[in-house]
Amino acid sequence: MTRAVAYFGTYDPDYARNAVLIAGLREHGVVVHEIQAALPALDAAGMATAAGAARVAAGAVAAHARLAVQHRRHLDVDAVIVGYPGHLVTPFGRLVAAIRRARLVFDPLVSLADTFSGDRRLVGSASALGRGVALVDRMAFSCADLVLADTWEQAAFYMSRFGLGREQLAVVPVGAKPQTGATGVARTLAPGESLVVFQYGKWSPLHGASTVLAAAESLRGRGVRFVLAGEGQLSAALRELIAARRLDNVEWLGMLSPAALRARTAAADVCLGAFGESDKARRVVPTKVHEALACGRPVVTGDSAAARELLQDGADALLVRPGDAEALAAALERLLDPGLRTALGSGGLALYRRALTPGAVAGRLLTALERRP
Repeated sequence: MTRAVAYFGTYDPDYARNAVLIAGLREHGVVVHEIQAALPALDAAGMATAAGAARVAAGAVAAHARLAVQHRRHLDVDAVIVGYPGHLVTPFGRLVAAIRRARLVFDPLVSLADTFSGDRRLVGSASALGRGVALVDRMAFSCADLVLADTWEQAAFYMSRFGLGREQLAVVPVGAKPQTGATGVARTLAPGESLVVFQYGKWSPLHGASTVLAAAESLRGRGVRFVLAGEGQLSAALRELIAARRLDNVEWLGMLSPAALRARTAAADVCLGAFGESDKARRVVPTKVHEALACGRPVVTGDSAAARELLQDGADALLVRPGDAEALAAALERLLDPGLRTALGSGGLALYRRALTPGAVAGRLLTALERRP
């Protein structure tokens, strides 16, 4: 039985994945000791430069020192969990776990090489930086007793890429914190009022925002308003596209706090997931989908094997072909029907309450920890 854990590393405590797991473990009565040291604040594009990589490396050295200082007190734990992002300190987590005679759990959320060289194409896989990122990946994944994946598709990728055995992996969905007052019932639109469609992200190719903008162009004048939030790799290009196509039915909000993103999600009529066509996009169900389900908002997202692990098309979400703006536009036109919005919102909320609450998500991890190492 898992009585206490150390949640360890350079993880972001406000990031939904970490916040959900920590809250869920505590719901189950597990004592969670948080041992955390932040890395320098850089986006993926910044980290992919030589200067950014050097800054991250220096920050990682400093983080190791701060973690060592925090860990001097006595800890009696059953597991050390390296939260996201934590690839750079997982070997240190291995040492801490060995000293405490505890299991090491690594929650990578993503492969760094798959993200930087694959989905985002920020560094070449054969470049010095690309090889360095791949080395960090291999070291981090090889250290852990148990590696978490958010979908079976992602777990299969980890097994193939890093040579992990099935017994070394546990599938634990991202989940979300509950939304007070969520009912799943659709908002009634006043005469002439537009349907509000919300998407947010760090605007990597995974999100498929260009597909969303193409759908917005085809729905111009059809009573659908798009609201986009966040900043990231493709922000400048997307803003230029909005201006060039004169998309007056698209509102760009820029960076928002997690609380503001949740408020916008809860207030939207429809929430969008990801529509990218990369291999990575087809292996994940992004956080924003889980957040929308928790808020009882109807979801439209890209159809994939990973999405179908969680979602049932027409029951708790609408699934459309990734990269297909016409299919997305058609799905959004269907959602002008408040009855369908209520059916999907209620179905999604039921799914959330059944499988994606902090307690449910942490329960999957605790079940995996009960397996014999």
